[in-house]
Amino acid sequence: MLVLSVVHTKGGVAKTTSAVYLATAAVRRGLSVIVLDADPQGSALLWADAAERAGDPLPFPVVTADATTMVNPPDADLVIIDTPPGYPALIDAAIDAASVVLVPTGASPLDLMRAWPTLQVTAHRPTAVLLTQVMLGSKLATEARAALEDEGVAVIGTPILRREHVRQAFASVPRDLVGYDDVLGELLGAIAEGVPA
Repeated sequence: MLVLSVVHTKGGVAKTTSAVYLATAAVRRGLSVIVLDADPQGSALLWADAAERAGDPLPFPVVTADATTMVNPPDADLVIIDTPPGYPALIDAAIDAASVVLVPTGASPLDLMRAWPTLQVTAHRPTAVLLTQVMLGSKLATEARAALEDEGVAVIGTPILRREHVRQAFASVPRDLVGYDDVLGELLGAIAEGVPA
């Protein structure tokens, strides 16, 4: 069983979107997947409930999680933990449970500044940054990747571009994975090789 914790100490960085899209990508690869929603706001649970009511249920279960659940997660090929901002105990439990930690962040200098505290608390686990909400044609993603890699931080090769249909995917199963299938492939490959992502 692989545990992927999607972590950032700040909100609004596409943690829940990343968790749902990555879980969908994993199901399409034939993996059994469960998403643990450790956020007291329950964003992943809200997504799953709304999709069910809309007649487009997610192809994987989403369940509430606490620190105990994260230590002993339900059995699946891939467990994805969607974490909250601002709850250190839950964030720490998700990091400690992880085979690999994924830190989604925007590419602006301010976004990167906000990512460093998260990277400090994940330093003891294999961690990779995923650049999200990247504007097509912007140099920010290239500059952000260079800044992170200069500090020895692993960065996923595929950035997630800002797309309106991603913002509108709530309450449905994602159809176009907008690169998350490639992100999952990179993460699974890194885990299989036994090296940090």
